[in-house]
Amino acid sequence: MNENPLRLLMLAHVFPRALDDSMGAFLLHLADALAARGVQVNVIAPSAARLVAAEMFGRVRVQRFRYAPARWERLAYTGTMHELVAHGVVNKFLFVFFNMAFFFKAWLSVRACRAQILHAHWWLPGGLVGAVVSLLTRLPLVVTTHGTDVEMLRRARWATPLARFVFARARAITCGSTYLREQLLALHVADAGRVSVIPMPVSPEFSSHKLKVNRQWSDLILTVARLTAQKSLDTLIDALAILRGRGLDTRLEIIGDGPERTALEQYARDLHLQGRVEFLGELPPKDLPAHYAACAVFVLPSVREGMGLVLAEALLCGAPVVAANFGGVTDIVRDGETGLLFPARDARALAVAIERLLDDRALAMRLAVNGAARARERFTRERVAAQFAEIYGVLLNLALVNVKGADGRGEARKS
Repeated sequence: MNENPLRLLMLAHVFPRALDDSMGAFLLHLADALAARGVQVNVIAPSAARLVAAEMFGRVRVQRFRYAPARWERLAYTGTMHELVAHGVVNKFLFVFFNMAFFFKAWLSVRACRAQILHAHWWLPGGLVGAVVSLLTRLPLVVTTHGTDVEMLRRARWATPLARFVFARARAITCGSTYLREQLLALHVADAGRVSVIPMPVSPEFSSHKLKVNRQWSDLILTVARLTAQKSLDTLIDALAILRGRGLDTRLEIIGDGPERTALEQYARDLHLQGRVEFLGELPPKDLPAHYAACAVFVLPSVREGMGLVLAEALLCGAPVVAANFGGVTDIVRDGETGLLFPARDARALAVAIERLLDDRALAMRLAVNGAARARERFTRERVAAQFAEIYGVLLNLALVNVKGADGRGEARKS
């Protein structure tokens, strides 16, 4: 047992509300894996209905902050926060209170848990709060971007000065994919020398899954996604209609929920696909491996996907994958090697890729096995936690050297 564990304060505006909550689940997997390495992890996250002020998630301590009366706390866990804030004056005022409450909780927690490193997820709001706390406490700050925050920065140029302040304060910046790193650097808000690529980890349910070499094949197409326009699920429904028109007896399962669900259900009916497209809603992570393992092809048709972690999950469960050639998915899917890529929003090209895997089971298995090996190499909790622990160690050593240097100068001045 480590007698002097590194003390980490993690800041996030989304964190699982329960052990089986899929929202922000990768942060809990990362925190738990860090705790298993001897890091003392404290998490600061917003409150929501029926959540307590503090609780333990295994070895991870989670503290929640209140930012408004309970009936007004509607910014977290209800969608993409920056989109909610952009629509409505009330939400903009709530966002101000949210950041103030976030800051005070983080600042007080630094003292209470004697934190040595701050790690903020998403540059806004967590990164901004972390930058101010770091400025006041001189603690090293790590900022991780996840995609939606980079996309918001790309669209809202007013945020550029805030982002430059945050990233200038950060001693280390990580992005979940090569694509996100390129996007961030193209916006000229961060120093390239401090930006590295470290993906988020998959759940242990996936990394411990046993691949079946002689698996039973079906004609089921599967996707797991939040039902938003960015996920381009209408393209997948179009591809299914094309495959059905060619005489293939395929069907589609869609796992997830979101604002586009009603429109997508109607679109499937308009294409006379009722009974062939099933909307299963959001499922707990523990139920997903069985669905991945049962499908013939897993498809992620998203545009501007920050990382596409569901692709790694599917591969680890033995599913061959097809993804749009756009965004961070290319860190996971190498065309013809670990999966197939198609031009984004091209339903005919997607149908061709799916049909290719349905017709050639040997190819499908080869891609799935290769993809699983790559996912296991890069996306397990242990691998990801080791990379972050290395960053924390370097920053902590630098901080100690700086303190000793300052003390030395002080002694020299006294003498």
